[in-house]
Amino acid sequence: MTATRRSPAPDSRGTPIFIALPSRIRTHGTRDSNRKEPLVKSITRTRGRATARTKSRGKTGARRRSRPKLRREFADYIRKIDTYRGGRPAMPLLRTGPGKIARAVQGLTPSQVRRRPARGKWSISEIVGHLLDTEIVYGFRCRMALSESGRPVQAYNQTVWTETLRHRRRSVPRTVAQIQLLRKINLELVGSVPRRTWKRYGEHPERGRETVRRTLELVAGHDLNHLDQIQAIKKKFGW
Repeated sequence: MTATRRSPAPDSRGTPIFIALPSRIRTHGTRDSNRKEPLVKSITRTRGRATARTKSRGKTGARRRSRPKLRREFADYIRKIDTYRGGRPAMPLLRTGPGKIARAVQGLTPSQVRRRPARGKWSISEIVGHLLDTEIVYGFRCRMALSESGRPVQAYNQTVWTETLRHRRRSVPRTVAQIQLLRKINLELVGSVPRRTWKRYGEHPERGRETVRRTLELVAGHDLNHLDQIQAIKKKFGW
């Protein structure tokens, strides 16, 4: 059974007129497998001319997703990290980074590594604990990007982690050994997949799209940034 709805009289003020084309009406006890949403034709009169557009209910145009605008603090941080890397390839730096950290903290006492250089600044033990967190977090992000490209990246609060996980009281030699082990595992993973897959990415809520390749570059510069902080603390206290 079909029904036709007549349109109202044209409006001289240019108000859109909607005409519903014939559509199927399901009757009680019957099954209509070919039932479709009705088409709606919109007619607008503008200065004596009529224009028509046909729409289908339930279908909307895809909106282009805009990338988040990078805040100044994050932009400055990224530039700083890239400056440490200096355009060098990430993989060689990632292989040697944990060893440099191990040599930098070698021979320091527990009281030395827990001493903060200033109020609100991390101690060496807290820096090393943060590097362990970074290895875990970025190892997971690389796995997500490689396996499920385009998924959102979960951000984390590094200050809260450092305080809550009590990195200041952790054994620095043990933490460094864990960093070295995880770095070896992570590099074996990314080195075992085709390089073309390094363009797969995650969507960071603050920095936007980050490919696997870009993630590796950031971690390489991140190592050098915190290595420089450790050396600065040692120099300040004359160790």
